[in-house]
Amino acid sequence: MERMTGKRKTFCISHGKDVDGIASASLVKMATNAKIYLVNYDKILTTLEKIDDDSEVYVCDLGMNDGIAEEFINECRRITKHGKFTYIDHHILKPNIKRKLLESQITLVHSKNECAGVLTYEYLKKRVPKSSSILACYAAITDYLDNKPIAKSLISNYDRQLLLLESTMLAYALAYDGAKPQFGNKIVSAFQDLKFPHEINNVPELANKQADRMKQMMKKITKEARSYKNFGCMESDSPTIGLVANMIIGELNTPVAFVYRHNINGHYEMSFRARYDSKAKLGKIVSEITSSIGGSGGGHNKACGARIPDDKLNKFIKLFSKQLNE
Repeated sequence: MERMTGKRKTFCISHGKDVDGIASASLVKMATNAKIYLVNYDKILTTLEKIDDDSEVYVCDLGMNDGIAEEFINECRRITKHGKFTYIDHHILKPNIKRKLLESQITLVHSKNECAGVLTYEYLKKRVPKSSSILACYAAITDYLDNKPIAKSLISNYDRQLLLLESTMLAYALAYDGAKPQFGNKIVSAFQDLKFPHEINNVPELANKQADRMKQMMKKITKEARSYKNFGCMESDSPTIGLVANMIIGELNTPVAFVYRHNINGHYEMSFRARYDSKAKLGKIVSEITSSIGGSGGGHNKACGARIPDDKLNKFIKLFSKQLNE
């Protein structure tokens, strides 16, 4: 990536793996005409480092963890000396990291009570069409935060069945595609014209293929998933382990589930989900355990992710079981 220079420009770095991050990026672009970078956690810092220090920057739906917080805050300080920096997120934010972020003079829009898409819409709603609230609705539904106050209010303005259809179609299409940045940017572009997901080229077809894939996964879960007290888990090579975790909850009738996938770098990528009625604070539990075993992770109460060394899996399961059942 070439260094981004010249007169002040606006950039948005947003989570590219799910509807919430893509909806957030779409709303920022609608309000500011920002250049969009859809990234995963491993690309946050390298993307920020390429942005000129007199730019206006938005970072959306990318939670902070101890592994990147210090360097991220340094980038915030660099940019706010001559530019502007807005951080919009809904993941767990440790008090010491929050304090340092605010000291770096950024604008912080943070709440664990709503998804990033809803927070972004609320922050920018005077600069975007009222009808763009539908993007926040897609984000809330697919992030399982549609029962929160602002989300519920926004959703009440639309036909709920339509929202469920469109948001799930988009989530499944992203899952089948592996949430590649090129496809995500195509969605962001289409959302500038407020196209519905079913109107976007390839989305319905990819969603159907993902539905077929999930049907086959249901059969695999019944054979391979392991059941523990109050949670279930399994290994999978699926690119959509979050969706698989959701299916384990149903297949095993358990309140919590997680799925892990091995990567070539000697780690397990993990995705966690909890039922609506679960009292587990997954983000907090996972963040604490992974930090203690040389990994990283976190998120919110009902959904989160992690990465751990592959030789720590059994230890993780033991610690997770202990904390979950305390």
